[in-house]
Amino acid sequence: MKRRTVATLALIFLAAGSMLAQKVNVDWDRSANFSQFHTYAWQPSPDPAQGLWDQRVIDGVNQQLQKKGFQLVTSNPQLWVVYTSHVKKEQQVVGTGYNMGPYWGWGYWGGPTTTTYNTYTYREGTLVVELADANGHTLLWRGTATDTLPANADKGIKILNNALNKMFKNFPPKPGNAK
Repeated sequence: MKRRTVATLALIFLAAGSMLAQKVNVDWDRSANFSQFHTYAWQPSPDPAQGLWDQRVIDGVNQQLQKKGFQLVTSNPQLWVVYTSHVKKEQQVVGTGYNMGPYWGWGYWGGPTTTTYNTYTYREGTLVVELADANGHTLLWRGTATDTLPANADKGIKILNNALNKMFKNFPPKPGNAK
């Protein structure tokens, strides 16, 4: 019985860990010289975050770009910045009650066991930030982050900031930098 409980808990923690894994990807135009860009302005988001999150995303990206020496301007920017956000409901099914006794597939006293399946619903959010050359209107850089969204706003802000830190870690890319 104790082995079954430990195995069940291990399975639940593994499932929870896979749900909480943050994925961040960055891609950019390898021929672009980012050292020539110093100013940026925002384009309206075609799919903005809901409620207070729209301004939180904008403030977070502004903070990242300004830490890298870029200046927000109201006219004649060298770069356009735009973001989109998507939230979707996901489900994960976790089975418990797999027999870990001396005889696989049979209960402790020799009878068959039942497997219980639990379905967990969670919200997964994706944030896409794009930077484009304001003159040529060509995409130069794109960062994406996907993570499970908590119900708690403070935890959500930490997840957003963590995603933006990862996204802009090596920004602006150096010429020939293939990281």
